[in-house]
Amino acid sequence: MKKFTKIALITALVMLVTGGILTAGGILFGASPQAFMNGLERGTKNNSVFNRWFGNHWLERLTELDDLDEIGEDWEDYWEDRGESWIRDWSDETGIRNMDWSDAGEKASIDASKVKSLYVTAEAGEIRIQPSSDEKIWISGLDPSLYVADMDLDTKELTISRSDSSVDSEKTLLIRIPQDKVFEELYLNSSAGNLETEGKLAAKICDMDVAAGNLEVELMEADDSTLNCNAGRLKIKFTGKLNDYAADVSVNTGALDLGGESIDGFHDGTFGDLDSDKTMAIDNNAGNIRVDFENK
Repeated sequence: MKKFTKIALITALVMLVTGGILTAGGILFGASPQAFMNGLERGTKNNSVFNRWFGNHWLERLTELDDLDEIGEDWEDYWEDRGESWIRDWSDETGIRNMDWSDAGEKASIDASKVKSLYVTAEAGEIRIQPSSDEKIWISGLDPSLYVADMDLDTKELTISRSDSSVDSEKTLLIRIPQDKVFEELYLNSSAGNLETEGKLAAKICDMDVAAGNLEVELMEADDSTLNCNAGRLKIKFTGKLNDYAADVSVNTGALDLGGESIDGFHDGTFGDLDSDKTMAIDNNAGNIRVDFENK
């Protein structure tokens, strides 16, 4: 983000200097704002392509400020609707927002009861999720140049992600979650990194997504599950048995092991109990998915 800001500021400075030079040159040779507008109007008056895109009365609309005022008011209303969490300070030193920070342990924490949904993305590097010894969610290994944690106070969603996937680092991010915590929605994504969990995770809705990385979940309890694997590796174990779920399966050229049954490429079907309230959607493009169950 800092690199992008620096590039943007340099670009803005170059454009400002260039604009100043051109403006000074125009004034020196006798140009005026009114002459510019008159020339622009004459140049586009008979341009059928220009008029077809912008209309014949584009100049009047350009100089009409009522619409601009209305857009400005809508923009202000939009940001007010986003809530106060959008205007809180972001900590460049710690890489967190709206969470408690411990200088001694160099880690962030928040009461698990305040978090409704959790979204974790391993774009690169390694992320591990382990059980917490108390009722808080702890995050250690945060670095504004590598990982950031963003807690949205309005939606109660905690997002943890790699801030810059281009930075090469072997540093591991560690997340600790209470064993009895049940999320409304749990999203785990491994784009090109390694994401592994220990202990049991629970959510009403879980979404596991692997692009070209590795994702391993030791034990998962969920009512509605979605598993997507493009070209990486996904290994997960669910509570119960296969017949506790209605599993819709779609396999392209990848490989799927579902409860010990091997399902090769180019296969679509439904497994388990079709009338079950617990659902599972498995979509495997060219990756490798293994789904185990706690009870055989």
